[in-house]
Amino acid sequence: MEPRPPRPRSPRPFDTSAPPASSGVGERLYPGPGDATQAVNPEAYSGGLAEGPLLPRQQRRQRGALRGVAATIVLLVLVAALGWLFRDAILGAINSPGPSPTSAPEVAGPATPTSEPALADLPNALATVTPTAVAATHTPRPASTTAPAPAGAAPTPAGDIPAQTQPLLAFLPTQAQVPAGLVLTSEAERSKAEVVDSLGGSDEAAQLLDGWGWSGNAFREFTADEANAAPGAMTYLNVSVHRFADAESAANALTFFSDQVIYGQGLLEVDAPTVGEAARLLVGAPVAVLYVQNGPILYRFGASSAGADSDPSQELVALAQSIVPGGG
Repeated sequence: MEPRPPRPRSPRPFDTSAPPASSGVGERLYPGPGDATQAVNPEAYSGGLAEGPLLPRQQRRQRGALRGVAATIVLLVLVAALGWLFRDAILGAINSPGPSPTSAPEVAGPATPTSEPALADLPNALATVTPTAVAATHTPRPASTTAPAPAGAAPTPAGDIPAQTQPLLAFLPTQAQVPAGLVLTSEAERSKAEVVDSLGGSDEAAQLLDGWGWSGNAFREFTADEANAAPGAMTYLNVSVHRFADAESAANALTFFSDQVIYGQGLLEVDAPTVGEAARLLVGAPVAVLYVQNGPILYRFGASSAGADSDPSQELVALAQSIVPGGG
């Protein structure tokens, strides 16, 4: 058997040529050894400007949300600034009152002339309490059924005015009310320090006055010509009033004040007359002192008469009963 002749061999046993482009098989995704590579120039895009890499979708959404929040904040700031600049105009538009449908313009009628009120006796400037001025009004009053007060009579404190608001001098007698022959020589107020001195100047007296609510003192003095005075006639009269916080305080002060006179001047206490809410009569010829408490007011009547053995207490009691409201 004859041997098979040998098959001729290809001069390129390993063909490394690439398959045709249409086959789609064997395309190289990277250059092979010795192939020329094309350098990528990052500035070759957008006219030489570098373009950043594309961000992931989640980061793009976050950036978009941040931009929206920033835009909202800027808008709110602008609105607040505009509101602050035009706040006056806005408040004026809100608060401007409109015309009231029920209001009607007042029609000024002809002025009615009023009679000038008669000038009453003004309270003395030395009074502790100054009355408050009240506008005068013309109010018709019913005819009074009581007889008018005699000319020259002292104005008795009005019953409808509290004793705490009346001038202190309104409680004191006038020239027309004192016994004949006496003439008003002095009237004044005394301070708390002066009252304390008259009570001995002790700290106890000052503390008691404060505790009783002492608020003022006023007095009037009347004197007569002793050379021409009848025997037993009153030649000196002093009437003083003190104001306290209430009736109980004034009653306590009556006891304390009268005790000072008893111990200091040696006067004797006799039966108290019927005058005021409480009274205490002290005598020692030719002197008599009468203390009367009525409400928050404490009266002190002191008198002396001509003659060493004379006693002015009866005239003093009669004067107190005519002065103190509701007395005698």
